[in-house]
Amino acid sequence: MFKNFLWASLLAATLAIQLPSAQSNQLSANDMDFIEYAGEVDLTAIHLGQMAQMDAASQEVKNFALMVEQEHTADLKKLTDIANKNGGIAPNTLDEVHMNVVKRLKKAKGKSFDHQFLKAIVNQHEHALVPFKREADNGFNPDLQAYAKAILPKLEEHLKEAKRLSSSVK
Repeated sequence: MFKNFLWASLLAATLAIQLPSAQSNQLSANDMDFIEYAGEVDLTAIHLGQMAQMDAASQEVKNFALMVEQEHTADLKKLTDIANKNGGIAPNTLDEVHMNVVKRLKKAKGKSFDHQFLKAIVNQHEHALVPFKREADNGFNPDLQAYAKAILPKLEEHLKEAKRLSSSVK
């Protein structure tokens, strides 16, 4: 009987030690919503950056677009890795709302494209700051929280540069 008690105690202790780590790999509905949103932000920035490298009139805008594309591509890979590690799935295609942003920009060329591209980047990044700050400050999953904290400065820098370019590109 003492032997059974010992085994049961050992099993309970093992489960108690493993339980917190298992819980940290679980994604809440909020976590999954953040993954979806952050992935859409990255995918949109990647698409817009690729388009701008081909269609922008200003070399400065093209250079900015390349940086945006490269950084958001790396960010999406990190997000995808975190999602996969925690049993979630990051988006790999644009939803309808974000696809409409891309479609609107396809019609523009030259200087008009530059202005519309920069306006879209400003809009996307301004809207992304609140959810990323919320995740960084109050996220439940430590991996996603660290991701959001790491990405926030990039979003702020992209926003600042897009605003600067908007006022300087004529």
